[in-house]
Amino acid sequence: QLACPLDLGCHSVEWESAIRLCRFIKDRTLWTCLAAMSVNASELNTAEVAFAAIDEADKLEFVVHVKEIPSVEGRNAELALYRRRPGEAESILLQAGLIYRAIKMHIRLFNWDRALELALNYKTHVDTVLAYRDKFLRRFNRQETNKRFLQVGQGVSIDWDAIKGKIAQEKERERQRPGAKPYA
Repeated sequence: QLACPLDLGCHSVEWESAIRLCRFIKDRTLWTCLAAMSVNASELNTAEVAFAAIDEADKLEFVVHVKEIPSVEGRNAELALYRRRPGEAESILLQAGLIYRAIKMHIRLFNWDRALELALNYKTHVDTVLAYRDKFLRRFNRQETNKRFLQVGQGVSIDWDAIKGKIAQEKERERQRPGAKPYA
């Protein structure tokens, strides 16, 4: 029954009222509902307050990380990924032209084949995918067995300094995009 006043407050986008209600009632379930609803609505400031109130440090850290992403599309993609919708996240990034971020997302998900496929299709960051794959395999003392990676890797040299430079350029380009601004 407590969720009804909170639900009404959030549908009319009165996030501050919902926070005040949760603070007044002091119920963990209500805070949890507020956290879920605010993440679903991409209302990150409210989500941050709610996760802090229920001591969900990992989720709070994630929300802070998402707020630091300079582009709206990047933030929306991370939230789609949080909702376990990697296909939607990839679509958001590719439509926005954030190719590196899409490739890096697949690297983070250990979806190596898709990361390489994107790199090859867009003719960018092939060396980045190969370098991260090599780093991953070395960490577990493994050899490359994927024929596609072996084939592509033959003509590519891995230079971490060059890769880090390209990544820095991509991040700066994202910060300079029209409409890119910190989450407020």
